[in-house]
Amino acid sequence: MRPDLRLIAVSESALMVYFAKEVELSLPSAIRQLCDCLQAQFGTAILNLTPSYTSLLVEYHPLRTNQQQLSHFITTIKVNHTDAGLASSVITLPAYYATEVGPDLTIMANQLSLSVARIIQIHSEALYTVCAIGFAPGFAFLAQVPDEIQVPRLETPRHRVPKGSIGIAKNQTAVYPQDTPGGWQIIGNCPIDLYNPKQPQHCKLSIGDKIRFEAINQQEFIRLGGQICRSW
Repeated sequence: MRPDLRLIAVSESALMVYFAKEVELSLPSAIRQLCDCLQAQFGTAILNLTPSYTSLLVEYHPLRTNQQQLSHFITTIKVNHTDAGLASSVITLPAYYATEVGPDLTIMANQLSLSVARIIQIHSEALYTVCAIGFAPGFAFLAQVPDEIQVPRLETPRHRVPKGSIGIAKNQTAVYPQDTPGGWQIIGNCPIDLYNPKQPQHCKLSIGDKIRFEAINQQEFIRLGGQICRSW
């Protein structure tokens, strides 16, 4: 494992694993591989795994395993700090880029001195990595947004951002998996479900996944179940 790996007991049945102090795009792959290895090795002794940008919270059943066993396993197992340990496929998400679903698209174009078409091109050509899932169920933080189209969060968050909204906040982009408040700048909408608690796998995206957006027209957007938001 990494020389800067740190393990800290945060309760009698939870262990926090810190991989690094700084965000690195190689970390999601390593964290996901460790999650898979822990599940395979300890089975039902693992109650929950919560990955983030640089850390992993391991919650375990104290009668089925203990901190010493987990610590030894985590510090001795070898995982790849590249994408070699993950499937090479890329998940493509349809994206309808338009002012009727992306109220900040034109504003961004003016701020960045770019055309709307250029913003769409840059955003859809980039390859993103799922670095963390949180804030709301199924909300996947994707990095890294190209420098040319990085914009800050809104000074005043919206009370409601419609499901499927595609937002940018500095070097991150994301799809809002459900209606929720939010302060990211919205440039489009993805019409497919990314979170469904009724499905065995609640989230369509997992940490370490590679994501690309594919621009679609309004007709395709509606066909896939997308809805135009008339009030922002």
